[in-house]
Amino acid sequence: MLTSKLATYRRKKGLTQEQLSELSGVTTRTIQRIEKGAVVPHMHTLKILANCLDIEAKLLMDVPESNAVPKETTKQLPIVPLFHLLALLGLGFPILNIILPFILWILKKDENIDFDKQGKQVLNFHITFTILFFPSIVLMVYFFPVGFPLTLLIYAFMVIVTLVNLFRSINQPEVKYPFSYPFLKMQ
Repeated sequence: MLTSKLATYRRKKGLTQEQLSELSGVTTRTIQRIEKGAVVPHMHTLKILANCLDIEAKLLMDVPESNAVPKETTKQLPIVPLFHLLALLGLGFPILNIILPFILWILKKDENIDFDKQGKQVLNFHITFTILFFPSIVLMVYFFPVGFPLTLLIYAFMVIVTLVNLFRSINQPEVKYPFSYPFLKMQ
């Protein structure tokens, strides 16, 4: 098991966990948990510990190497775009644009905050526009000159926005689903 950066710098300074605790005011238990990797320390705590060790706080942080892909990014790459892709595939059949991403969201929402957030964004958008889509179909049956263009417009908007967000999720910037009612509240 790799030694944590805090433990390495603490030992270089010739301090025990108890001595570092006395110098910094951070409890010994917290220092132990940081060194074991059991907790993610607050930036304020890292600054205090770094100050006591006469180093910069950024040396204690787990910053990936510039040419390495962060673990979190590697893990979420295959899953996050899948929410958008399933919604896009579901647009071919009524309600599948909601059911497919919903199933994935139920299965993955507790694994990662991004899975929960993007799943809710996809679902909120597609629920909102599916609700708008069905009345436009009824309008198309009773008043074709208005209903048909409206139905095409709603459908095209759903496809375009979902495609744009699919590519955005692959490239990792924030996705944006406009005109969505928050059925599933964001935290």
